[in-house]
Amino acid sequence: KQWYQRRVAITAGIKRRLTPQAVKVRADVEVLCYAYEGIDAVKAALRAGLKLATEEVPLKINLIAPPIYVISVTLFNEEKGVEAVRASMEAIKNSIEASKGTFNVKLDPKVVTEREDQKLQEELEQRERDMMEKDGDEDSEDEESEDDEEEESDENEV
Repeated sequence: KQWYQRRVAITAGIKRRLTPQAVKVRADVEVLCYAYEGIDAVKAALRAGLKLATEEVPLKINLIAPPIYVISVTLFNEEKGVEAVRASMEAIKNSIEASKGTFNVKLDPKVVTEREDQKLQEELEQRERDMMEKDGDEDSEDEESEDDEEEESDENEV
């Protein structure tokens, strides 16, 4: 009995380790266009990159902070993932340069670990919180300056 339980436990461990693990491939790119088409050219370029997405290759493009975007894909085949991200980058580059925009690679396509992916998510959330704080700060500064002006005018009246 004990021998059988060990065998089952070892077999389960081996099966778990041998199952293919999905890997996430990501690249950071900068997409800019100061020509007349501007943001429309950037949107069109990013859509051109997303057109390469299929059911087998689910490409995603997310904004980090303008003008930096993350292109990512989660697949079982690392090489296929890197190729898909590179193809998407090439499509974006061709589209934005046709509109007289610029395309720069900030981070070449690479396999990211769970920890790196978690770090990216935290960074995105932190930037979102910072943007919300800045919006709130502007309002409070305006209110403070209005209060100061009212105090000064009250002092001048006395």
